[in-house]
Amino acid sequence: MNLRQIFTMIPAIAILAGCSSAPGTASAASATPSAATVSSTPLTTKLAPATINDPSLGNMQAEILTIPSGWKMQGIIMTSPCTTLPWPVFRAYSSDGLTQMRYEPVVAWQWHPNLRMANNNNGCLPLTQPLTAAQFLQYYTGTISGGVHVVGTMSIAPQYQQWANQFAAVQNQGNSRMAPALQTNHTADSAALRIETVNGSFVVEERLRVAVECGINSNPGPMNGGTCWARVDVLTAPQGKLDALAQLVDNNNLPHATPIPQWSQAVFQRQAQQSAAAMAALTAQERQESQMLYQQYQQFRNTMNQNHAAFMQQQESQFQSAMNNANASMNAQSTAASDWVDYALDQQTVAGPGGTAKVSSAYSQTWTNGTQWYQTNDPNANPNGALSGSWTLTTQVHGNGQPK
Repeated sequence: MNLRQIFTMIPAIAILAGCSSAPGTASAASATPSAATVSSTPLTTKLAPATINDPSLGNMQAEILTIPSGWKMQGIIMTSPCTTLPWPVFRAYSSDGLTQMRYEPVVAWQWHPNLRMANNNNGCLPLTQPLTAAQFLQYYTGTISGGVHVVGTMSIAPQYQQWANQFAAVQNQGNSRMAPALQTNHTADSAALRIETVNGSFVVEERLRVAVECGINSNPGPMNGGTCWARVDVLTAPQGKLDALAQLVDNNNLPHATPIPQWSQAVFQRQAQQSAAAMAALTAQERQESQMLYQQYQQFRNTMNQNHAAFMQQQESQFQSAMNNANASMNAQSTAASDWVDYALDQQTVAGPGGTAKVSSAYSQTWTNGTQWYQTNDPNANPNGALSGSWTLTTQVHGNGQPK
């Protein structure tokens, strides 16, 4: 799985939905971007709580988020591939849908050259070194469908960088109690970009902000290398209104997620059970492998090269089968996770000229001319002739871009 395929799991920039004035109709004016036609709901300074649930724990209420009053929110708690901690993935938006705050799924990567392991297994990004937050945003902007215009960098609120630094500090405190060969040095970094992109018939501004946390093991042993994760959050607003939204978010440290104690306890208990089960399985496997190796040693002495060759052939076959099963399982998990995100955010993934795109799930048909999208529920609608350019009917695919 390459970098672009990994990022197709992440909900992209607000996709160009609702290009027609009514299902099955369109006008030439709607196909031309024009920021002057945007009329958005005034930004409120009042705040209200919103709850997000964890489907992996029976849809238990997990965290209380703070969002602008009157906004709607959709989201779930999920543990992304290549990570171990659950994170909120959500979209909060104003009544007209033009102003949004989103948290994308966390992504991660790892590299341990002395273990000779595949760096992109279990849904990990195929990266083999730490990245700064600014470097990671370069990767991220390259995955946005339809392209973007990067205006420049934006400032980071002190409390946001403090949160990232505190996360790394807590990891270093726990790390100090581990064996020297397993100790890692954790660091955190953050950055933000202002970009412009086209949403339907008008241009919107967005702030892309990311926190990147890395743990580096410099020992020469098998754990040499490191692991990193990155969390991207996005603010979207019509042109000229992004700074006010960013100020509201930063001044109030939104969404200021507060875990519900019962959920935190359930997560802790699940992690403890998983760790105990993994340790028990590892102990049983080691015991079984020791017995098998002793038997194989006795057979080797009795039958010499004949049994040794048969054993090596059997081991190779089992290894290949296990690798095939593991790859199939992880591909299925990645597909399921991406479909969960699409469902939670009321969107669907379609494929057509220009690649894949995230669009509203409220429509049954999506047409594209390679740069814009036209959605309708009318099976007889066809924008060719009504709109300029050549339009092609897209195909619905899984959230990670895999065919259905």
